[in-house]
Amino acid sequence: MLQPAIHGADVVVHSLTKFINGSSDTVAGAVCAPAEFIDDLKDVNSGLAMLLGQTLDSLRAASILKNLKTLPIRMQKHSENAYYLAEQFEKAGYNVTYPGLKSHLQHDLISNYLTDVIGYGGIMTVDFGSLDNANAIMEMMQHQNIGYLAVSLGFYKTLFSASGTSTSSEISEDEQKEMGLSEGLVRFSVGLDYDIKQTFEQIQKAIELVEQHKQPFSF
Repeated sequence: MLQPAIHGADVVVHSLTKFINGSSDTVAGAVCAPAEFIDDLKDVNSGLAMLLGQTLDSLRAASILKNLKTLPIRMQKHSENAYYLAEQFEKAGYNVTYPGLKSHLQHDLISNYLTDVIGYGGIMTVDFGSLDNANAIMEMMQHQNIGYLAVSLGFYKTLFSASGTSTSSEISEDEQKEMGLSEGLVRFSVGLDYDIKQTFEQIQKAIELVEQHKQPFSF
């Protein structure tokens, strides 16, 4: 887990919506900074947080605080599962991007900044070659109850989406190609599966079913 404040950041902005909350039932954020900076944000007359209305209701804040207590344990499992899937996909010959893999171009760099006990996080990408193939595999994985075709992160179930046509669809095709965002690239937010080996076996079966039919599925 990356902790920017330890490495000299004066202000850290977190999304609480994703891994920190972990339940896909909240939209929230947090600003972490010295007391003087926070006091300025909350100033009744001139503070941006007061003027723009970024005030979380007490019920939602209490729910996030409750979930925050399990964050380290959850992140350990997210990381452990993502690392396993990334390794297996890479062994199977897929183009995989995950900072925990030694094949990642910045593996050594990011290893200097992460907390060893937590791992490299729960986000990875796999290139399935084409958008049609990616969509068919995602639909089949959802149909097999492996996870959900969704754009969020940090849920207890695995989430997956084709970034080029979802979260990054506003980026032009030329820019996507330049940054290596191929049509068949699928982003995984790996969940808290107890038996991740069984999960990969289920994913393999889903891929095999798609390959047998050679066309996208409709459910």
